[in-house]
Amino acid sequence: MASVVKQAEVTVEAAGLTDVGHEREANEDAFLIATLQRTMEVHDASPGAHGWFKGAPAGTLLVVADGMGGQGGGAVASRTAVNAVADYLLNVMPWAKASEANVTGRPPANEPGARLSQTGVRAQLSSALVAGDAQVKTTGAQTNTPHMGTTLTIALVLWPALYVAHVGDTRCYLLQSGTLWRLTTDHNLAQRLADESPHSVDPPEYLQSILWNSLGATSELPVPEVAKKQLEPGATLLLCSDGLNKHVSDEQIKSVLERPESCAARAARLVELANAGGGSDNVTVVVAQLRGA
Repeated sequence: MASVVKQAEVTVEAAGLTDVGHEREANEDAFLIATLQRTMEVHDASPGAHGWFKGAPAGTLLVVADGMGGQGGGAVASRTAVNAVADYLLNVMPWAKASEANVTGRPPANEPGARLSQTGVRAQLSSALVAGDAQVKTTGAQTNTPHMGTTLTIALVLWPALYVAHVGDTRCYLLQSGTLWRLTTDHNLAQRLADESPHSVDPPEYLQSILWNSLGATSELPVPEVAKKQLEPGATLLLCSDGLNKHVSDEQIKSVLERPESCAARAARLVELANAGGGSDNVTVVVAQLRGA
């Protein structure tokens, strides 16, 4: 189901879709599209003041995770991580005026809508991934699946800024001003080998499935990759699991994102292309577009 949320000078339209593919028996991917905002529930008051009150949207949160672990562990890991990260950000991120002094060492700004500094947002997103890692490990111990794990990519739109936090090989793309940018790096051994020896032959394909950075799969802490990008009205975001980019090229992705269609239609087209190309893995996509309000 598509969502449309007005945020400052833009309206964010977003839609997600996940599919098991042609070869897997179960879907171990997970995704989330959410609006961060204050709410207040009135328990008792004089007549006319009962019910819920909602503040203006503070940000738009997009998340995609790709679980691994066998015996259903991957599905549990991806959903556990998404829930843990969302819970952390709900309770820590949006309310900059309450936490800005703790992050920057300065008193909170007085103007409405004051937000965390860039450093503060980066730090909290990184901490959210570490919190997700801890919860996946705890759940794995409780369910006797200690080696289950997941990738996870977060895109947080705080107009006009986009923050992306990432572990694993799920990806975030940005289509803006006619250029498709990949804002994440695959944290697998194939990419690491290519980075370390850029002029050598292509790494063996099987190394693409071996991750050196994930949530929950090993005893080590994750190493979050966090980036910031300035957004323009009309920009389009794509978050996806590797079930998409295994079969769909960046050129095909750009072509689909440029279509004058709804986000839901473009998400469905991308999943269709992945399955038509082989569907060897679960495929999940989240498409979001920022339109001038």
